[in-house]
Amino acid sequence: MRKSPKQQRSQKMVDALIEATGRAIAEHGLAHASTNHIAVLAGVSVGSLYQYFDSKGALLEALLDRLSRDLAGLIDQRIDSLLDADVRSTVHGLLSAVFAFMQKDEGLYLELARNWHQLHSMRVVDVLERHMFEVCRLYLLRHLNQFRIANPHAVLFVIINSTLMTLIRYLSQPNSHLRKDEIIDCLSDMLAAYMQSLNEAPVKA
Repeated sequence: MRKSPKQQRSQKMVDALIEATGRAIAEHGLAHASTNHIAVLAGVSVGSLYQYFDSKGALLEALLDRLSRDLAGLIDQRIDSLLDADVRSTVHGLLSAVFAFMQKDEGLYLELARNWHQLHSMRVVDVLERHMFEVCRLYLLRHLNQFRIANPHAVLFVIINSTLMTLIRYLSQPNSHLRKDEIIDCLSDMLAAYMQSLNEAPVKA
């Protein structure tokens, strides 16, 4: 970002530009959305846009940062009501909320997901991975007597990244033959079975 917003008016301008970036991508596609499109949708001149962002890439980074914060906030809103649930119900509840979030607001974020390979950025995944590590840690502490995990760091790494990569792969396919409910059910069943298997595995000497 070229200019850091120090006044409320400037912050509103930045927020409007980031919002317009999402709308431009939803309307024109990631490849064809331009700074001109973004400026028009934000109701500002291109010159004003360039006072705050030096390129379309900088606007995309800001939009990805917002996506990261929004998803992390969504998880925080849901987790308190799910910490006492079983693994399958917890996973199912969180994934259902994430899919609903991605599909709202005329699919502002779906176009990003569909063109993930062009973004050359893992910033959203990195933020969510760190956030989900903390959420999973809280869940395991709440269910300390239920799960025996010899190497929790490795287990959580596999669980979290398997889920995130499956979601990205699914969302990046605009005409998938699979329904979202099938993805949610399969991931919920898989993670619940995996966690159960940890308790059934023999303890290593």
